[in-house]
Amino acid sequence: MMNKLVIFDCDGVLVDSEIISNRIDAEALTSFGYPITAEESIRRFTGLNAKAVRQMILNESGIDIPLDYLNSQQPIVLKAFETELISLIKPVLEIIDKKKISRCVASSSQRNRVVRCLELTEQLMYFNDQSIFTSQQVFNGKPAPDLFLFAANQMGFNPEDCIVIEDSSAGIEAAISAGMRVIGFLGGGHAHHPWYQEKIQAYNVPIARNCNELLKVLNVR
Repeated sequence: MMNKLVIFDCDGVLVDSEIISNRIDAEALTSFGYPITAEESIRRFTGLNAKAVRQMILNESGIDIPLDYLNSQQPIVLKAFETELISLIKPVLEIIDKKKISRCVASSSQRNRVVRCLELTEQLMYFNDQSIFTSQQVFNGKPAPDLFLFAANQMGFNPEDCIVIEDSSAGIEAAISAGMRVIGFLGGGHAHHPWYQEKIQAYNVPIARNCNELLKVLNVR
């Protein structure tokens, strides 16, 4: 493991945020004229950035939801995070840090949101400014491999020496396209739906549902 890079997604892996943000996003989309439930938002949009969500809605319904409208929901989401957000795999980060294993974050969310999530859950100490990457730094977000390839390059690792921890279809597909190992993580509140677990298991990648299972799959103790 010492010569490997562990790439963590943020939402749904480091923090249990998807269940919160999809609830708020569904309310916002519905108020704009695109009625959708929180569960359906989880089903369709988990792992995608706002740009990709906007394009999907436009292609499907013809409803043009401005990016600035989607982005304007972030303060509402961040406010909810202050009272609702919890960490999911902090003990894993503690062990990886003690063993001096290289790691970084590669998220579809905006950088300020990722940093705030890590601050609120007391996990920012395990990363630095140079090890937090977001989809705004690349042309194509997940499921394209661009973000993972960019993160690996910036961290000085080849794709085959990277292990990605992902909770979403888009993220898993991005990691596979990048030529990286990937572990599907199903510990978040949004991942408890049976249909969600079946969708992730269909990729035939190692699965972890909690910290102990993730450490076992990573072969780190």
